[in-house]
Amino acid sequence: MSFATTYPDKVDKLVLLCPGGLAHEKASFLWKAIFFSLLGKWGQLQTLKLVGGKISSSSLSGLGDGLTFASLTFKYFKPRTAKMPLFSDQSLHQLTMPILMLFGDSDQLIPASKSIKRLKQFAQRARIELLPDTGHLIVNQTDRILKFLV
Repeated sequence: MSFATTYPDKVDKLVLLCPGGLAHEKASFLWKAIFFSLLGKWGQLQTLKLVGGKISSSSLSGLGDGLTFASLTFKYFKPRTAKMPLFSDQSLHQLTMPILMLFGDSDQLIPASKSIKRLKQFAQRARIELLPDTGHLIVNQTDRILKFLV
């Protein structure tokens, strides 16, 4: 989104998966993640469940490809702990291209309703979809994204 707001003439279409910078992150997630980080593998599993959404499985092996991928990612990647800056109104006015934004209805990191409201305010060509029973980790959307891009 940063590239698209800086160089809108270079972006034909934009796909956003629960983007940050439209609304402040949920502070409650950070506190939960810090607490769970103290509890070893079990705590890591609880954090992954928060990111993944409504998951009933009790082990990493049963969480599916999405959370297995997320687990592997966070093994080698240190996530941002500082507050993500918000895009200015002036920047968001640059989003004149068609946009597909997908949000999970159970996102524990970013408030979907506030982000959706803010994007609608500035991006007239945005198509926004709220995915049921989905958290911050959005997977298996290839067909939907390709249909939008083609």
